Amino acid sequence: MLAVHQRHWQSRTAKVLAAGAVLAALAVPAAGQAAARPALMPMAYGRYSFELPRFWPVINLSARPRTCVRFDRQAVYIGTPSPDQSCPARLIGTTQALLIRRGPARSARTATENPVARQITVTAPGISITATYGADPGQIDQILRSASLPEPSVQTPAQVAAGHLSRVRVARLPRRVTNYHGLGFDSCAAPSAAYMSAWRRWSPYRAVGIYIGGSDRACAQPNLTATWLRSEAAAGWRFFPLYVGPQAEFGELKSPAAQGAAAATDAVAQARLLGFRRRTPLYYDMEAYAPRQSPAVLAFLSAWTLTVHHLGFDSGVYSSSLSGIQDLAQQYFTGAYAIPDVIYDALWNNLPNTVDSVFAPGEWTGHRRLHQFNGNVVQTFGGDKIDVDQDYLNVRLGGGPVGAPVRVNTAQASPSVRGRGGVVNVFYRGPGRQLWQVRYQPGAGWEQPADLGGSVRSAPAAVAAGGGRLDVFYQGTDGGLWQAAYQPRLGWRQVRLRRMGAIGGAPAALAESSGVIDVFWSGAAGSGLRHGRFTPRGGWTGPQALGGSLASAPSPVEPLPGRLEVYWQGTDRNLWQVTSDGGASWSGPARLRMGSLGGAPQATAGPGGAVDVVWRGAGNTHLYLASASPAGRWGRPHNLGGAVTLAPFPVAPAAGVVRVFWRGRDGRLWAVVHGPGSGWLAPAPLPRVRLGSAPFVTIGDSASKTDVFWRGSGGTLWATSLGSGGRWAGPLRLGR
Repeated sequence: MLAVHQRHWQSRTAKVLAAGAVLAALAVPAAGQAAARPALMPMAYGRYSFELPRFWPVINLSARPRTCVRFDRQAVYIGTPSPDQSCPARLIGTTQALLIRRGPARSARTATENPVARQITVTAPGISITATYGADPGQIDQILRSASLPEPSVQTPAQVAAGHLSRVRVARLPRRVTNYHGLGFDSCAAPSAAYMSAWRRWSPYRAVGIYIGGSDRACAQPNLTATWLRSEAAAGWRFFPLYVGPQAEFGELKSPAAQGAAAATDAVAQARLLGFRRRTPLYYDMEAYAPRQSPAVLAFLSAWTLTVHHLGFDSGVYSSSLSGIQDLAQQYFTGAYAIPDVIYDALWNNLPNTVDSVFAPGEWTGHRRLHQFNGNVVQTFGGDKIDVDQDYLNVRLGGGPVGAPVRVNTAQASPSVRGRGGVVNVFYRGPGRQLWQVRYQPGAGWEQPADLGGSVRSAPAAVAAGGGRLDVFYQGTDGGLWQAAYQPRLGWRQVRLRRMGAIGGAPAALAESSGVIDVFWSGAAGSGLRHGRFTPRGGWTGPQALGGSLASAPSPVEPLPGRLEVYWQGTDRNLWQVTSDGGASWSGPARLRMGSLGGAPQATAGPGGAVDVVWRGAGNTHLYLASASPAGRWGRPHNLGGAVTLAPFPVAPAAGVVRVFWRGRDGRLWAVVHGPGSGWLAPAPLPRVRLGSAPFVTIGDSASKTDVFWRGSGGTLWATSLGSGGRWAGPLRLGR
């Protein structure tokens, strides 16, 4: 990637020298000097007369038709750019430059500035101007004033797009026009239709990278229109749209998060003007940068991804293997930043594949990689020559979340989860406050307990989000929310989710059917119910304050895909609930009139969408249960009898089946079962089982087996299981 670094430093140096020259050209002369006029020169165009810096070249495009209109050099271009410009492949950066063309004889006098794209457009009778600038539009404003042209008014990208789309109906491109597996190329300017036809016939390429916008887009784009895109798509071409905005190596990241969001907003506006549909991946071009810039770049790219997602598009990032790609890869599983859906890796190794040693297992798998394997290559096909960078694509995005995990039903909080194939993972706090794991493998039995480290204060909550990934959440001894994440072939990684702040007790987590992970907890110092949310495409958001006044840990469930419900005992001893149909917007806390509770409620959701909540009675030790239909209609609470100590644990493994387990007053494990058509059976104890803690149950795919765990009187972890035929196996001592 040395060539990329060299290009950056050359461009940056050129910009600094040019800026100095501009100041010199426009400086007020000292006393005794002739005047500032000698530093300027007049230029006439039709009825307009401009005053330009004397050192700026004025290039007549009709005399030099294949000249590349470059906005990275201070110059004035007169005429219409050729559809077959001869541009270097890897230009980047903008400075003060003007492209002046003939306009309609009858035209309104308008001037607008897009400060995000650093571009000014002017129309007046007989003239049309596109101008770019570096950090300050002042010099362009002065040149326009010299020709008595209007002062530009600032418009946001969204305003520009909305105004254009209100006047012109843009036909949408075919779906998945950005999916492709094979060779592609990118060039500074979109080629002409004739060149695209020749290259389609004679070249090995079938995908083309196009620069749809950005403040550092250096080449004019006379061919890049919605009509051109529809025509080339119909001819069989596929696209990867690039946006090249502020660059770290140019020192342009002053407010990274705000700039990233602004760039994303402008990119989506430009994509819509060109006819790209929602869920199109838009690739931010962040060229190579020094290691000291990494924090600013990560903040910028995280904001880019979050905003692109918010506006309905997918996020891609292009960068050097040893800077942007490496930085993003190191953050892939941490949850600290939003990670792009697709990665575009600049590694000039001449290998047309998507392999790079900076990628850890599981990163951007499932057709979510591009590789720029060579650059600045001049190639000729069908007699038409273009300076290109060479790419290899493996991109196939569908309509759902990119890389969405296969559903594993962990839509209820528990320290134990069952994944595909019957594998069970159990997590608990060990004697030294470390996080411990015990694993069951069908055919091999229970493994020896493993110490995962950490410093654990609360009971853990585990979810299986698909693809073999496990996530465990707990309150650390520092009072923060911690996440232990396991990825196949990568192992365990623990991190404090610092953005969530201090938490007031044990967290409860579930994995939605979409692969989204939700974590709930009681806020510190009685601040109500809090919610943190992880999306596969967006990373962590939160904490979100959901209100309420909690006297117990929360108990969340997902009764139907996308519908979340959370229950708790309020400080008034009543049962309370909040609900959401999308995870972002929540109802206010609602009190369910079930009478006083004697302890923390626990909820479970059946496969059909019904919800059951159980708790210990107030003033007695009986087990109580209340049920809601899938439509949300609650019945009256049922007294199921028994003698309950500590919190009961319900599970609904199959339609119409509910099982509830608890520690009885006699210290034994008790259970009560509801079967389809049989109603509630009488509570019954399990012989030879003595509990030193409240029991918990494995949550997961299997409806044929229920695994129950508890701590013995000496703190040892024990297990027993109930098969589909009603037969119990165990108890079995699992470990310390």
